[in-house]
Amino acid sequence: MFEAVYIADINNNLVFEYLINLSSPKFKSLTPILSQAAQNHDQLPLIEINPEYFIVFEKTKNLLIYVLCSNESHSNPLMPLIFIQRLLEVMSDYFGTPLALTKIDANNDTLTLLINEMLDDGTPNTTDFNKLRELIPSKSFLSQLLSTSNELASSAAAHVTKSHMPNHSGSGAKLEPLNTIPWRRSNVKYTNNEMYVDIIETVNVILKPAKLAKKTQLYSSNNHFDSAFYSSLKASSQMVPISGHILGQINFISHLTGVPLLQLLLSINGLDLQLPSFHKCIEVERWLSSPGTLSFIPADGKSVLMNYEIDLDSAHRANDLLGLISVDYRSGLGVSKNEFEVKLIIDNVKAVSKIEDMKVEIFCEEEGLGEVTNVKSNRITHGDFTYKGKGHCEWNLRTVNTGILPLLQGTIITSNMEPEDSRESTPNLIAVTTVKPIRPEYVKLTFNYKGSVPSGLKVDSLKVVSAKGMGDTVKPYKGVKYITRSGDFVIRS
Repeated sequence: MFEAVYIADINNNLVFEYLINLSSPKFKSLTPILSQAAQNHDQLPLIEINPEYFIVFEKTKNLLIYVLCSNESHSNPLMPLIFIQRLLEVMSDYFGTPLALTKIDANNDTLTLLINEMLDDGTPNTTDFNKLRELIPSKSFLSQLLSTSNELASSAAAHVTKSHMPNHSGSGAKLEPLNTIPWRRSNVKYTNNEMYVDIIETVNVILKPAKLAKKTQLYSSNNHFDSAFYSSLKASSQMVPISGHILGQINFISHLTGVPLLQLLLSINGLDLQLPSFHKCIEVERWLSSPGTLSFIPADGKSVLMNYEIDLDSAHRANDLLGLISVDYRSGLGVSKNEFEVKLIIDNVKAVSKIEDMKVEIFCEEEGLGEVTNVKSNRITHGDFTYKGKGHCEWNLRTVNTGILPLLQGTIITSNMEPEDSRESTPNLIAVTTVKPIRPEYVKLTFNYKGSVPSGLKVDSLKVVSAKGMGDTVKPYKGVKYITRSGDFVIRS
Protein backbone atom coordinates (compact mmCIF):
# COMPACT_ATOMS: atom_id res chain seq x y z
CA MET A 1 0.00 0.00 0.00
CA PHE A 2 2.75 2.50 0.98
CA GLU A 3 5.45 3.02 -1.62
CA ALA A 4 7.74 5.66 -0.07
CA VAL A 5 8.18 8.12 2.80
CA TYR A 6 9.71 11.56 2.20
CA ILE A 7 10.60 14.22 4.77
CA ALA A 8 11.40 17.75 3.61
CA ASP A 9 11.86 21.15 5.18
CA ILE A 10 9.37 24.01 4.79
CA ASN A 11 11.04 25.03 1.51
CA ASN A 12 10.60 21.48 0.20
CA ASN A 13 14.29 20.58 0.35
CA LEU A 14 14.69 16.85 0.90
CA VAL A 15 15.88 15.82 4.37
CA PHE A 16 15.06 12.09 4.44
CA GLU A 17 13.89 9.54 1.87
CA TYR A 18 12.74 5.94 2.40
CA LEU A 19 11.85 3.87 -0.68
CA ILE A 20 9.99 0.64 -0.01
CA ASN A 21 10.41 -0.74 -3.55
CA LEU A 22 13.14 -0.30 -6.12
CA SER A 23 10.51 0.98 -8.54
CA SER A 24 9.30 3.70 -6.13
CA PRO A 25 9.94 7.19 -7.55
CA LYS A 26 12.53 9.39 -5.92
CA PHE A 27 11.58 12.67 -4.28
CA LYS A 28 13.35 14.66 -6.98
CA SER A 29 10.98 13.41 -9.69
CA LEU A 30 7.94 14.55 -7.66
CA THR A 31 9.33 17.92 -6.52
CA PRO A 32 7.31 20.13 -8.97
CA ILE A 33 4.00 18.59 -7.90
CA LEU A 34 4.85 18.63 -4.18
CA SER A 35 6.15 22.20 -4.21
CA GLN A 36 2.94 23.46 -5.77
CA ALA A 37 0.85 21.64 -3.16
CA ALA A 38 2.97 22.91 -0.26
CA GLN A 39 2.43 26.53 -1.33
CA ASN A 40 -1.33 26.13 -1.62
CA HIS A 41 -2.67 26.66 1.91
CA ASP A 42 -6.18 25.53 0.93
CA GLN A 43 -4.87 22.27 -0.51
CA LEU A 44 -6.34 19.11 0.96
CA PRO A 45 -3.69 16.79 2.47
CA LEU A 46 -3.94 14.54 -0.60
CA ILE A 47 -2.30 14.89 -4.01
CA GLU A 48 -3.33 12.64 -6.89
CA ILE A 49 -0.32 11.72 -9.04
CA ASN A 50 -2.13 9.47 -11.52
CA PRO A 51 -4.92 6.86 -11.39
CA GLU A 52 -2.56 4.42 -9.66
CA TYR A 53 -0.76 6.60 -7.09
CA PHE A 54 -1.48 9.44 -4.67
CA ILE A 55 0.41 11.26 -1.92
CA VAL A 56 -0.80 12.11 1.58
CA PHE A 57 1.12 14.81 3.43
CA GLU A 58 1.17 16.79 6.66
CA LYS A 59 2.82 20.11 7.35
CA THR A 60 4.33 20.84 10.78
CA LYS A 61 6.18 23.91 12.00
CA ASN A 62 9.52 22.72 10.63
CA LEU A 63 8.78 19.75 8.38
CA LEU A 64 6.74 18.40 5.50
CA ILE A 65 6.07 14.67 5.66
CA TYR A 66 4.86 12.86 2.53
CA VAL A 67 3.69 9.26 2.12
CA LEU A 68 3.38 7.88 -1.42
CA CYS A 69 0.53 5.34 -1.64
CA SER A 70 -0.85 3.01 -4.26
CA ASN A 71 -4.54 3.25 -5.18
CA GLU A 72 -5.78 -0.09 -3.86
CA SER A 73 -9.53 -0.54 -3.66
CA HIS A 74 -9.35 -2.29 -0.27
CA SER A 75 -7.09 0.25 1.41
CA ASN A 76 -8.30 2.56 4.17
CA PRO A 77 -7.86 6.20 3.01
CA LEU A 78 -7.29 7.34 6.61
CA MET A 79 -4.41 4.93 7.21
CA PRO A 80 -1.68 7.17 5.68
CA LEU A 81 -2.75 10.11 7.85
CA ILE A 82 -2.77 7.95 10.98
CA PHE A 83 0.64 6.55 10.05
CA ILE A 84 2.08 10.08 9.64
CA GLN A 85 0.74 11.04 13.07
CA ARG A 86 2.28 7.92 14.58
CA LEU A 87 5.58 8.57 12.81
CA LEU A 88 5.68 12.12 14.22
CA GLU A 89 5.02 10.76 17.72
CA VAL A 90 7.76 8.14 17.37
CA MET A 91 10.28 10.68 16.07
CA SER A 92 9.43 13.03 18.94
CA ASP A 93 9.86 10.17 21.40
CA TYR A 94 13.27 9.20 19.97
CA PHE A 95 14.73 12.56 18.95
CA GLY A 96 12.92 14.99 21.27
CA THR A 97 10.80 18.05 20.57
CA PRO A 98 10.69 20.27 18.65
CA LEU A 99 11.59 18.14 15.65
CA ALA A 100 14.47 20.03 14.04
CA LEU A 101 16.09 19.19 10.72
CA THR A 102 19.45 18.72 12.41
CA LYS A 103 18.00 16.00 14.64
CA ILE A 104 16.66 14.03 11.70
CA ASP A 105 19.88 14.45 9.74
CA ALA A 106 21.98 13.29 12.72
CA ASN A 107 19.75 10.24 13.29
CA ASN A 108 19.20 9.22 9.67
CA ASP A 109 20.18 5.60 10.32
CA THR A 110 17.92 5.27 13.38
CA LEU A 111 14.97 6.72 11.47
CA THR A 112 15.57 4.25 8.64
CA LEU A 113 15.47 1.35 11.10
CA LEU A 114 12.33 2.73 12.74
CA ILE A 115 10.40 3.02 9.47
CA ASN A 116 11.65 -0.43 8.47
CA GLU A 117 10.00 -1.84 11.60
CA MET A 118 6.90 0.32 11.36
CA LEU A 119 6.22 -0.83 7.78
CA ASP A 120 6.16 -4.43 6.59
CA ASP A 121 6.14 -4.55 2.79
CA GLY A 122 4.31 -1.24 2.68
CA THR A 123 1.76 -2.05 5.38
CA PRO A 124 1.84 -0.55 8.91
CA ASN A 125 3.26 -3.14 11.27
CA THR A 126 4.97 -2.30 14.58
CA THR A 127 4.01 1.18 15.78
CA ASP A 128 3.98 0.74 19.56
CA PHE A 129 6.60 2.78 21.45
CA ASN A 130 7.59 0.00 23.83
CA LYS A 131 8.05 -2.61 21.12
CA LEU A 132 10.10 -0.20 19.00
CA ARG A 133 12.35 0.63 21.97
CA GLU A 134 13.15 -3.06 22.36
CA LEU A 135 13.91 -3.46 18.65
CA ILE A 136 15.68 -0.16 17.93
CA PRO A 137 18.08 1.52 20.39
CA SER A 138 17.53 5.21 20.96
CA LYS A 139 21.17 5.96 20.10
CA SER A 140 22.43 6.11 16.54
CA PHE A 141 22.87 2.64 15.09
CA LEU A 142 26.37 3.35 13.81
CA SER A 143 27.55 4.79 17.13
CA GLN A 144 26.00 1.78 18.91
CA LEU A 145 27.83 -0.55 16.54
CA LEU A 146 31.18 1.15 17.09
CA SER A 147 30.81 1.33 20.87
CA THR A 148 29.97 -2.38 21.16
CA SER A 149 32.54 -3.80 18.72
CA ASN A 150 34.97 -4.67 21.50
CA GLU A 151 32.21 -6.30 23.51
CA LEU A 152 31.21 -8.44 20.52
CA ALA A 153 34.80 -9.61 20.05
CA SER A 154 35.12 -10.46 23.76
CA SER A 155 31.81 -12.28 23.72
CA ALA A 156 32.86 -14.37 20.68
CA ALA A 157 36.13 -15.36 22.36
CA ALA A 158 34.32 -16.34 25.54
CA HIS A 159 31.86 -18.43 23.54
CA VAL A 160 34.70 -20.36 21.86
CA THR A 161 36.28 -21.07 25.24
CA LYS A 162 33.00 -22.16 26.76
CA SER A 163 32.21 -24.49 23.85
CA HIS A 164 35.27 -26.63 24.72
CA MET A 165 34.17 -27.02 28.36
CA PRO A 166 32.07 -30.05 29.42
CA ASN A 167 28.36 -29.51 29.94
CA HIS A 168 27.36 -30.69 33.39
CA SER A 169 23.77 -29.54 33.22
CA GLY A 170 22.61 -32.57 31.28
CA SER A 171 20.19 -30.46 29.26
CA GLY A 172 20.21 -27.77 26.61
CA ALA A 173 20.34 -24.06 27.41
CA LYS A 174 17.06 -22.55 28.56
CA LEU A 175 15.62 -19.88 26.32
CA GLU A 176 14.21 -16.69 27.79
CA PRO A 177 10.41 -16.67 27.49
CA LEU A 178 9.10 -14.31 24.85
CA ASN A 179 7.14 -11.29 26.02
CA THR A 180 3.47 -12.10 25.35
CA ILE A 181 2.38 -8.49 26.00
CA PRO A 182 3.18 -6.58 22.80
CA TRP A 183 2.70 -3.09 24.27
CA ARG A 184 5.00 -3.62 27.25
CA ARG A 185 8.77 -4.05 27.38
CA SER A 186 10.02 -7.28 28.95
CA ASN A 187 12.03 -7.35 32.20
CA VAL A 188 11.01 -3.82 33.23
CA LYS A 189 12.64 -2.80 36.54
CA TYR A 190 12.44 0.44 38.52
CA THR A 191 13.94 1.50 41.83
CA ASN A 192 11.12 4.00 42.45
CA ASN A 193 7.77 2.63 41.33
CA GLU A 194 5.26 5.33 40.37
CA MET A 195 2.21 5.92 38.20
CA TYR A 196 0.43 9.08 37.08
CA VAL A 197 -2.98 9.82 35.54
CA ASP A 198 -3.62 12.99 33.53
CA ILE A 199 -7.20 13.82 32.51
CA ILE A 200 -7.18 16.51 29.82
CA GLU A 201 -10.32 18.10 28.40
CA THR A 202 -10.46 20.59 25.53
CA VAL A 203 -13.55 22.81 25.24
CA ASN A 204 -14.80 23.69 21.75
CA VAL A 205 -17.94 25.81 21.70
CA ILE A 206 -19.70 28.58 19.76
CA LEU A 207 -21.76 30.89 21.98
CA LYS A 208 -24.22 33.62 21.08
CA PRO A 209 -26.00 36.17 23.26
CA ALA A 210 -29.61 35.30 23.98
CA LYS A 211 -32.16 37.33 22.03
CA LEU A 212 -33.38 40.34 23.96
CA ALA A 213 -36.49 42.44 23.62
CA LYS A 214 -35.78 45.58 21.61
CA LYS A 215 -35.64 48.74 23.67
CA THR A 216 -35.56 52.39 22.59
CA GLN A 217 -32.28 53.94 23.74
CA LEU A 218 -32.21 57.55 24.81
CA TYR A 219 -29.18 59.77 24.91
CA SER A 220 -28.28 63.28 25.80
CA SER A 221 -26.55 65.55 23.34
CA ASN A 222 -24.17 66.64 26.06
CA ASN A 223 -23.41 63.38 27.83
CA HIS A 224 -22.35 59.90 26.75
CA PHE A 225 -23.82 57.03 28.63
CA ASP A 226 -21.48 54.98 30.76
CA SER A 227 -21.37 51.23 31.15
CA ALA A 228 -23.84 51.16 34.04
CA PHE A 229 -26.52 52.96 32.00
CA TYR A 230 -26.43 50.90 28.85
CA SER A 231 -26.00 47.70 30.87
CA SER A 232 -29.39 48.48 32.38
CA LEU A 233 -30.83 48.76 28.89
CA LYS A 234 -29.53 45.29 28.09
CA ALA A 235 -31.24 43.41 30.87
CA SER A 236 -29.58 40.07 30.08
CA SER A 237 -26.42 38.95 28.35
CA GLN A 238 -26.81 35.22 28.83
CA MET A 239 -24.73 33.17 26.41
CA VAL A 240 -26.50 30.40 24.54
CA PRO A 241 -24.41 27.51 23.09
CA ILE A 242 -25.05 27.17 19.37
CA SER A 243 -22.75 24.20 18.91
CA GLY A 244 -19.99 22.60 20.93
CA HIS A 245 -18.24 19.54 22.25
CA ILE A 246 -15.59 18.55 24.78
CA LEU A 247 -12.70 16.35 23.68
CA GLY A 248 -11.31 14.29 26.55
CA GLN A 249 -8.11 12.30 26.87
CA ILE A 250 -6.82 10.12 29.72
CA ASN A 251 -3.03 9.84 29.70
CA PHE A 252 -1.06 7.41 31.85
CA ILE A 253 2.60 7.32 32.85
CA SER A 254 3.82 3.99 34.23
CA HIS A 255 7.17 3.41 35.89
CA LEU A 256 6.36 0.03 37.41
CA THR A 257 8.48 -3.08 37.79
CA GLY A 258 7.27 -6.41 36.39
CA VAL A 259 3.87 -6.98 34.82
CA PRO A 260 1.30 -5.37 37.14
CA LEU A 261 -2.46 -5.47 36.61
CA LEU A 262 -4.11 -2.14 37.46
CA GLN A 263 -7.65 -0.92 37.96
CA LEU A 264 -8.64 2.72 37.46
CA LEU A 265 -12.11 3.72 38.65
CA LEU A 266 -13.61 6.91 37.18
CA SER A 267 -16.48 8.90 38.67
CA ILE A 268 -18.64 9.49 35.58
CA ASN A 269 -21.62 11.08 37.37
CA GLY A 270 -24.10 10.34 34.59
CA LEU A 271 -21.88 11.74 31.81
CA ASP A 272 -22.43 10.44 28.31
CA LEU A 273 -18.88 9.70 27.12
CA GLN A 274 -19.40 9.31 23.38
CA LEU A 275 -17.10 7.80 20.76
CA PRO A 276 -14.75 6.20 23.31
CA SER A 277 -11.51 4.77 21.95
CA PHE A 278 -9.15 2.70 24.09
CA HIS A 279 -5.51 1.69 24.19
CA LYS A 280 -5.13 -1.99 23.34
CA CYS A 281 -4.14 -2.70 26.95
CA ILE A 282 -7.66 -1.87 28.18
CA GLU A 283 -10.13 -4.71 28.83
CA VAL A 284 -13.01 -3.28 26.81
CA GLU A 285 -15.47 -5.95 27.99
CA ARG A 286 -14.95 -4.80 31.56
CA TRP A 287 -15.71 -1.20 30.60
CA LEU A 288 -18.89 -2.24 28.76
CA SER A 289 -20.16 -4.25 31.74
CA SER A 290 -19.06 -1.63 34.28
CA PRO A 291 -18.74 1.87 32.72
CA GLY A 292 -16.06 3.87 34.46
CA THR A 293 -13.81 0.89 35.18
CA LEU A 294 -10.51 0.64 33.30
CA SER A 295 -8.68 -2.62 33.91
CA PHE A 296 -5.30 -2.96 32.22
CA ILE A 297 -1.65 -3.99 32.23
CA PRO A 298 0.00 -0.64 31.44
CA ALA A 299 2.51 0.07 28.72
CA ASP A 300 5.87 1.14 30.07
CA GLY A 301 6.26 4.92 30.07
CA LYS A 302 3.69 7.22 28.45
CA SER A 303 0.45 6.01 26.86
CA VAL A 304 -3.06 7.25 26.09
CA LEU A 305 -5.54 5.00 27.87
CA MET A 306 -8.70 6.52 26.45
CA ASN A 307 -10.17 9.25 24.25
CA TYR A 308 -13.78 10.38 24.52
CA GLU A 309 -16.17 13.14 23.47
CA ILE A 310 -19.02 14.95 25.21
CA ASP A 311 -21.57 16.50 22.86
CA LEU A 312 -22.71 19.85 24.25
CA ASP A 313 -25.51 20.05 21.67
CA SER A 314 -27.34 17.15 23.27
CA ALA A 315 -26.09 17.60 26.85
CA HIS A 316 -28.58 18.80 29.45
CA ARG A 317 -27.60 22.28 30.74
CA ALA A 318 -24.59 22.60 28.44
CA ASN A 319 -23.60 25.89 30.11
CA ASP A 320 -22.66 23.94 33.23
CA LEU A 321 -20.08 21.96 31.22
CA LEU A 322 -18.07 24.93 29.97
CA GLY A 323 -15.70 25.07 32.94
CA LEU A 324 -14.77 27.91 35.28
CA ILE A 325 -14.93 30.74 32.75
CA SER A 326 -18.14 32.35 31.53
CA VAL A 327 -18.53 35.54 29.51
CA ASP A 328 -20.76 38.59 29.82
CA TYR A 329 -20.67 40.09 26.31
CA ARG A 330 -22.52 43.16 25.00
CA SER A 331 -22.18 45.01 21.70
CA GLY A 332 -23.83 47.82 19.74
CA LEU A 333 -23.54 50.14 22.75
CA GLY A 334 -23.01 53.87 23.13
CA VAL A 335 -24.30 56.85 21.13
CA SER A 336 -22.92 55.59 17.82
CA LYS A 337 -23.64 51.94 18.68
CA ASN A 338 -20.03 51.08 18.01
CA GLU A 339 -18.96 50.20 21.55
CA PHE A 340 -18.69 46.75 23.11
CA GLU A 341 -18.01 45.24 26.50
CA VAL A 342 -16.41 41.90 27.41
CA LYS A 343 -16.51 40.80 31.04
CA LEU A 344 -14.95 37.49 32.11
CA ILE A 345 -16.50 35.77 35.09
CA ILE A 346 -13.95 33.38 36.61
CA ASP A 347 -15.34 31.13 39.33
CA ASN A 348 -13.40 30.73 42.56
CA VAL A 349 -12.56 27.04 43.00
CA LYS A 350 -10.09 25.78 45.62
CA ALA A 351 -8.62 23.19 43.28
CA VAL A 352 -7.69 25.84 40.68
CA SER A 353 -5.32 28.60 41.78
CA LYS A 354 -4.91 30.48 38.50
CA ILE A 355 -5.82 30.65 34.82
CA GLU A 356 -2.80 30.58 32.51
CA ASP A 357 -2.21 31.85 28.94
CA MET A 358 -5.43 33.86 29.11
CA LYS A 359 -6.13 35.82 25.94
CA VAL A 360 -9.18 37.36 24.28
CA GLU A 361 -9.04 38.06 20.54
CA ILE A 362 -11.63 40.38 18.97
CA PHE A 363 -12.26 40.30 15.23
CA CYS A 364 -14.17 43.19 13.65
CA GLU A 365 -15.30 43.04 10.03
CA GLU A 366 -18.55 44.80 9.21
CA GLU A 367 -19.74 44.79 5.61
CA GLY A 368 -21.29 48.00 4.34
CA LEU A 369 -20.05 50.06 7.28
CA GLY A 370 -16.61 50.90 5.94
CA GLU A 371 -13.17 49.54 6.71
CA VAL A 372 -12.25 49.14 10.38
CA THR A 373 -9.40 51.60 10.93
CA ASN A 374 -8.93 51.21 14.68
CA VAL A 375 -10.25 49.52 17.80
CA LYS A 376 -9.46 51.35 21.01
CA SER A 377 -9.99 50.42 24.63
CA ASN A 378 -12.08 52.79 26.77
CA ARG A 379 -11.56 50.85 29.98
CA ILE A 380 -9.48 47.81 30.91
CA THR A 381 -9.07 46.32 34.39
CA HIS A 382 -6.48 43.60 33.76
CA GLY A 383 -3.78 42.86 31.20
CA ASP A 384 -2.83 44.72 28.02
CA PHE A 385 -4.84 45.72 24.96
CA THR A 386 -3.26 45.85 21.49
CA TYR A 387 -4.74 46.66 18.09
CA LYS A 388 -3.13 44.35 15.52
CA GLY A 389 -4.62 45.93 12.39
CA LYS A 390 -7.26 44.81 9.89
CA GLY A 391 -9.97 44.81 12.56
CA HIS A 392 -8.08 42.40 14.82
CA CYS A 393 -7.30 43.33 18.42
CA GLU A 394 -5.98 41.33 21.36
CA TRP A 395 -6.62 41.54 25.09
CA ASN A 396 -3.75 39.67 26.72
CA LEU A 397 -4.26 38.81 30.38
CA ARG A 398 -1.53 36.14 30.60
CA THR A 399 -1.94 34.67 34.11
CA VAL A 400 -4.87 35.69 36.34
CA ASN A 401 -6.20 34.45 39.66
CA THR A 402 -9.59 32.81 40.02
CA GLY A 403 -12.53 34.66 41.52
CA ILE A 404 -11.95 37.92 39.62
CA LEU A 405 -13.97 39.81 36.97
CA PRO A 406 -11.70 41.21 34.25
CA LEU A 407 -13.45 43.83 32.12
CA LEU A 408 -12.76 45.37 28.73
CA GLN A 409 -14.77 48.19 27.13
CA GLY A 410 -13.83 49.18 23.60
CA THR A 411 -14.85 51.26 20.61
CA ILE A 412 -14.73 50.29 16.91
CA ILE A 413 -13.67 53.06 14.52
CA THR A 414 -14.51 52.75 10.81
CA SER A 415 -13.42 54.77 7.77
CA ASN A 416 -16.88 56.22 7.03
CA MET A 417 -17.65 57.42 10.53
CA GLU A 418 -18.10 61.18 10.93
CA PRO A 419 -15.75 62.95 13.33
CA GLU A 420 -17.47 63.88 16.57
CA ASP A 421 -16.95 67.64 16.12
CA SER A 422 -18.65 67.60 12.69
CA ARG A 423 -21.90 66.08 13.90
CA GLU A 424 -24.92 68.30 13.98
CA SER A 425 -26.40 69.26 17.30
CA THR A 426 -29.23 66.98 18.35
CA PRO A 427 -32.11 67.81 20.68
CA ASN A 428 -31.56 66.83 24.28
CA LEU A 429 -33.69 63.67 24.31
CA ILE A 430 -34.69 61.85 21.15
CA ALA A 431 -35.06 58.24 20.11
CA VAL A 432 -32.08 56.81 18.28
CA THR A 433 -33.49 54.62 15.53
CA THR A 434 -31.38 55.24 12.42
CA VAL A 435 -27.85 54.37 13.54
CA LYS A 436 -26.83 50.86 12.48
CA PRO A 437 -24.86 49.03 15.20
CA ILE A 438 -21.20 48.25 14.55
CA ARG A 439 -20.31 45.01 16.31
CA PRO A 440 -17.30 42.68 16.48
CA GLU A 441 -17.79 39.75 14.14
CA TYR A 442 -16.69 37.32 16.83
CA VAL A 443 -14.63 37.03 20.02
CA LYS A 444 -12.27 34.13 20.69
CA LEU A 445 -11.01 33.02 24.12
CA THR A 446 -7.78 31.13 24.80
CA PHE A 447 -6.88 29.75 28.23
CA ASN A 448 -5.80 26.70 30.22
CA TYR A 449 -5.81 25.75 33.88
CA LYS A 450 -5.01 22.83 36.16
CA GLY A 451 -7.05 21.35 38.97
CA SER A 452 -10.40 20.51 37.38
CA VAL A 453 -12.07 19.60 34.10
CA PRO A 454 -15.39 20.99 32.76
CA SER A 455 -17.19 17.64 32.71
CA GLY A 456 -16.44 16.99 36.38
CA LEU A 457 -14.88 13.61 35.56
CA LYS A 458 -12.72 12.41 38.47
CA VAL A 459 -10.51 9.49 39.46
CA ASP A 460 -12.13 7.62 42.34
CA SER A 461 -9.28 5.15 42.83
CA LEU A 462 -6.20 3.66 41.21
CA LYS A 463 -5.02 0.37 42.63
CA VAL A 464 -2.69 -2.51 41.84
CA VAL A 465 -4.79 -5.67 41.48
CA SER A 466 -1.83 -7.95 40.77
CA ALA A 467 1.81 -7.04 41.45
CA LYS A 468 3.48 -9.76 39.38
CA GLY A 469 7.22 -9.15 39.36
CA MET A 470 6.91 -6.07 41.59
CA GLY A 471 6.17 -7.65 44.94
CA ASP A 472 3.12 -7.28 47.16
CA THR A 473 5.00 -5.12 49.67
CA VAL A 474 5.83 -2.39 47.12
CA LYS A 475 3.47 0.59 47.32
CA PRO A 476 3.81 2.67 44.12
CA TYR A 477 3.47 6.44 44.26
CA LYS A 478 0.25 7.67 42.63
CA GLY A 479 -0.44 11.06 41.08
CA VAL A 480 -3.54 12.52 39.41
CA LYS A 481 -3.72 15.75 37.41
CA TYR A 482 -6.71 17.50 35.81
CA ILE A 483 -6.09 19.91 32.91
CA THR A 484 -8.57 22.10 31.00
CA ARG A 485 -7.71 23.73 27.68
CA SER A 486 -9.63 25.93 25.27
CA GLY A 487 -9.99 24.80 21.69
CA ASP A 488 -12.29 26.91 19.51
CA PHE A 489 -14.03 28.91 22.26
CA VAL A 490 -15.89 31.49 20.18
CA ILE A 491 -18.60 34.09 20.89
CA ARG A 492 -20.63 35.35 17.93
CA SER A 493 -22.24 38.77 17.97
